[in-house]
Amino acid sequence: MDHRIQGIERATAPDPHRTGGSERTDSNSTASDGVRVTTRPTPAQWARTLAVGTVTGTLHLPRTDAACPHQRQPGADDVFARATAVQRRAGEPRTESHPVQHLTDAWGGLLLLLEDGSPVHRRLVELETDARWRGVPAVLDVLDVPPGQAALPRARLCVTGWVEAVLPADQRRVAQTAAAVRPLGALLDVGTTRSIWRLEVADVRVTTAGGVHLLEDEQFTAAAPDPLYDDEDGLVAHLETHHRDALVGWVLDTLPAEQARETREVAVVGADRYGLDVLVTVGDGTTTLRAGFAEPVTHEHDVARALCRLFERPCAATGCMHAGA
Repeated sequence: MDHRIQGIERATAPDPHRTGGSERTDSNSTASDGVRVTTRPTPAQWARTLAVGTVTGTLHLPRTDAACPHQRQPGADDVFARATAVQRRAGEPRTESHPVQHLTDAWGGLLLLLEDGSPVHRRLVELETDARWRGVPAVLDVLDVPPGQAALPRARLCVTGWVEAVLPADQRRVAQTAAAVRPLGALLDVGTTRSIWRLEVADVRVTTAGGVHLLEDEQFTAAAPDPLYDDEDGLVAHLETHHRDALVGWVLDTLPAEQARETREVAVVGADRYGLDVLVTVGDGTTTLRAGFAEPVTHEHDVARALCRLFERPCAATGCMHAGA
């Protein structure tokens, strides 16, 4: 039995009297008088957001005993080697995985911040000095973690390329460019107990609800990370604490009267520069409403004004963050 609320998935025209808006579709944009208006992060924006390093990534590297395409294949007289190769092809992992702190520089270049002597650092040093490899092949995998893990991941970033060491003389300079994007305290240790490696990109793929998207270099570098992602948990907690009544009121105004009467639970499960994802339980089913801001926010300090316009409440009366801004 399908418990989805009938009619909730249908895109509806915004109320001309409402400053913000709502939508019930998974598309990244809606049409308004012939103009496409972005209402959700684009695949390129998701890629840049996940590349910043708020969520820890996983680096996949070749295993120690992984076959190299330049190695001599076992001959007919090498029975043991042939059996080993067959066993590997039968499903033995060809890669090993390491958690990794990744970052970007000011131009969108991907960096890895490693603790010297850690397993991933030792493995990269080993592979870098291995004559079989012309650059260390690697895959960086980053999975979105929604606030409170109350919803499914919204995006997954997969970057394929080659890891290369940054010269010792350039370590501090590269660390400064990374700090301009995300000022991690660990960057202060670069040159002493930590080091930076660069991931040269071959291709960038991001998976969203709309499918798998292969991004061009220009798309990836031109996109900006979401300004709310780093403190999305805090923003959601603030909404639950200070804007609960306004949020519920917005949901009841947005839903058709019949569904509004059956509403049992309301929770914010996502926030980005374009608006909020609100999970609503109505009767025996659930649906996600999109509460769109009147305009994209460019800084977390802009959220207060965006929320006040969305809920049509005076900021001082609703306990908005930075209400006086």
